[in-house]
Amino acid sequence: LFRSHSRQASQGVPYRSVEKPRRIRDEKQNEIIEMEMSVLVKESQCGIGRWRPTWLSFLGSRKWMIILLCWYCAVQGIVVNGLVPSAISSIERRFKLSTSTMGRIVQFYDFGYVLFCIPVSYFGGRHSKPSVLGAGLALIAFGSILFSTPHMLADSYSATQDNKSFGSCSTKALWNFSDANPGTFRFVFLFCVAHFLHGIGATPLFTIGVSYIDENVGKALSSLFVGIFYSFAVFGPAAGFLTASTFLKYHTDFWHLPAEQILRVSGDETDPSWVGAWWIGFVIASLVAMTAVVPIVCLPKVLPESLKWHRNRLVEAIQAGRRRTPECCGLPGTNKTGALYQDAPLQGKSFNLPYSHQCPIHAHNPCNVLTLFFFSHFSVMNMDLSGLVITGASSFMSKYLERQFNVPPSRSSLLIGCIMVPMAGVGCMISGFIVQYFRLNCVTTLKLSVGLLFLSLLLTPMYLIYCPHDPLVGVETTYPDRDGQISVGNYSDIEPSLRSTCNSHCLCSEAEFRPVCAEFLDGRQLSYYSPCFAGCSEPYTPMQKVYSNCSCVVETSRLHVRQVKKGLCESKCKGLLGFLIIFAPLSLCTFAVGVPIISVILRTVDYNDRSFALGIQGILVRVIGTIPAPVLFGWMFDVSCIRYQSELCGDSESGSCLLYSNKLLADLFLTFSIIGQALAMGILTTVLMVYGGTLQDDPLLDVPLEEVRHDEDVDLSPHETALPLLQ
Repeated sequence: LFRSHSRQASQGVPYRSVEKPRRIRDEKQNEIIEMEMSVLVKESQCGIGRWRPTWLSFLGSRKWMIILLCWYCAVQGIVVNGLVPSAISSIERRFKLSTSTMGRIVQFYDFGYVLFCIPVSYFGGRHSKPSVLGAGLALIAFGSILFSTPHMLADSYSATQDNKSFGSCSTKALWNFSDANPGTFRFVFLFCVAHFLHGIGATPLFTIGVSYIDENVGKALSSLFVGIFYSFAVFGPAAGFLTASTFLKYHTDFWHLPAEQILRVSGDETDPSWVGAWWIGFVIASLVAMTAVVPIVCLPKVLPESLKWHRNRLVEAIQAGRRRTPECCGLPGTNKTGALYQDAPLQGKSFNLPYSHQCPIHAHNPCNVLTLFFFSHFSVMNMDLSGLVITGASSFMSKYLERQFNVPPSRSSLLIGCIMVPMAGVGCMISGFIVQYFRLNCVTTLKLSVGLLFLSLLLTPMYLIYCPHDPLVGVETTYPDRDGQISVGNYSDIEPSLRSTCNSHCLCSEAEFRPVCAEFLDGRQLSYYSPCFAGCSEPYTPMQKVYSNCSCVVETSRLHVRQVKKGLCESKCKGLLGFLIIFAPLSLCTFAVGVPIISVILRTVDYNDRSFALGIQGILVRVIGTIPAPVLFGWMFDVSCIRYQSELCGDSESGSCLLYSNKLLADLFLTFSIIGQALAMGILTTVLMVYGGTLQDDPLLDVPLEEVRHDEDVDLSPHETALPLLQ
């Protein structure tokens, strides 16, 4: 008895054992983890609904995931950023639309994106993401077919006579124009609806698609995969521009009009009235899109390769009693290992937060949106203003080259597809690689973006390179006298007029714009409104491409007596090469900014709210940037217009523009580009100055998981636990 008492005394007062509660807690946590993993394993099977054949398992890999999403991304780029910008000039001429009207049509893509971005990104991000992605690609396919239907519904594009006196001076009214353009509003409506569907179809791509990639590849490879994904968003337009360049060489009605009639009526693409086969690319893009719809829908909700990463995420989330803090939360971290909560996750619990940010920590609370506005909104503002410049420039750059440097539509699309688009794709890949390879934190990533914007700003004065066009007789200058002298309207008391004594015997119509060029021995060139206004009485033959016996052309011309060549005068300006040399690095730097900013946004929001955050970011970019951009840049073209297309009856002017002031157009592009780039860089610099001191990486990501499991010596204070949870 004494021994027993001594042994019991030596052991001291017994303490309440904590092993059993800890073991019970661990068992419950493991049970929760296994339940969640069992659900994820079922969702990692490929198929549709209950149809999950084993032979489809090859789709459940990162390789096929990125291939199919890049396919989706490429189709969107082909249609929206390749075919549509290339077709702007052709659609304007075909349906007699102004550039501002085309800008409003382009706007409907962003309208569709903005209206459906929140519901698609919020609800779609919490359900089967591959199904939503497949539905979006199907909408893009249907919208592409619908975009080409105005060509099918409209009459043949031939508003000219079918005789050998084509365009020449005559004392009889030989021109038999069809009705100006019946049903133009109907065609504009179809264009708007089709592009609206394009916007809806692209909504899940850049919200759910990016989140789907990020949650299936893990943090280490996220920047690299997102960079590859966004590079196809730029390589897609390259294919679109190259496709458009191929088909714009063919007449829009080549499939039912004889080649001889096309050659006689419209000549070739150097003719200002030429309309290429802009609609073929949309039909092809629709077929290409439909081939990838079913494979995308069959993708698993969770890739089997990512199950291990999801298990680690669940273990950290449950054992830490909170979701894993993002790598760059924009707020100070707590300590080395983070807080370990013994109780249930703190859903709905509120704390006294500094900076007056008192919000319940809940995944579905509007505080998430407010947090995105506090920090991420200022970062997104830089993308908004950059998007204003990028969208306007990329949508109308093909037309800018056509009008500024007198480049044919097919060649301008080829230049854009070979220079701007590849350089932009390389920029996205390089910036994503830099962020991933050097493991840049948020501060360094934002500094990289500021540096890229600064380089873009330095290259923006490329718009100072422009080519003035040769004067158009009767519009900008008077008709030349016997010595070949002319008077410019702005510097003469004589107002330029298309009617003159030299063509008074001709019945000419201002609705017929068929420019011809007269070359003089001293190297000067003059453009005439049409062979009729040039007083050319000899019939035109396609083989010669020359009009003869032109009464308004002086005898000192370089060609034979009183002859003019068909088409506008060829520009002798050599500025196109210099413009393109500067334009290439500008495209690289401007587009490279997007990936680092998106990387910061992904690190500043909760894991389950990434799709929603990207949706908010997409709305801000479009409302501030891409929605006003088409109308703004279309307005710049309309303001620079010197001569609009005239109606057949009356002197009213409407429809597409025939001639632009190249200097005014270049000045407007330069002004708005500099303002947009400077504001974007200033806002991003402000973000660094205001938030730079609080941007810290969460050290929890660098600590092994086992250390987090066993570390219990953590001092929890309200401020330290609440700040990292602010989402």
